[in-house]
Amino acid sequence: MQKLIILLICALAIALTWANIALAQNDANLAAGQEKAAAGDIKGALAVYEDLTKKNPDSAEAFAHLGGMQLLDQHYSAAVKSFQRAITLGDEGTRSFIGMGMAYVHMGQLGPARGAFVEAKARGTGDSKDIDHIISWIDKRKSGANQFQH
Repeated sequence: MQKLIILLICALAIALTWANIALAQNDANLAAGQEKAAAGDIKGALAVYEDLTKKNPDSAEAFAHLGGMQLLDQHYSAAVKSFQRAITLGDEGTRSFIGMGMAYVHMGQLGPARGAFVEAKARGTGDSKDIDHIISWIDKRKSGANQFQH
């Protein structure tokens, strides 16, 4: 029985080591993508994040970053799907809702955009006034007003 316990402890230690190595690699890949994006290499960052989502299909962080790069590269429909996947995987903050809202605005889908911004606000974004301003703009557009006022 004691040998079995030792064997189980060793197996658990090995599994945790592999998990930590995988997390470290994910962090390195996320950092590489962020460096490329900061340098203006959106296509390079996209490639990093696409590869990361393939290797880690359960990473909310990877899908949120991929959605951000797709949004910047004007692939709005793909960005919405990536943000939705990030949310499904547990991205509980506001960034995926804000990103998804912006993608919907760019696609002219104001109803879903408004819903995404309302959800971001409900989750406690620090940009509450900006979100209110965007929601107000959407409401004015839906009612026939076309001017965005600061």
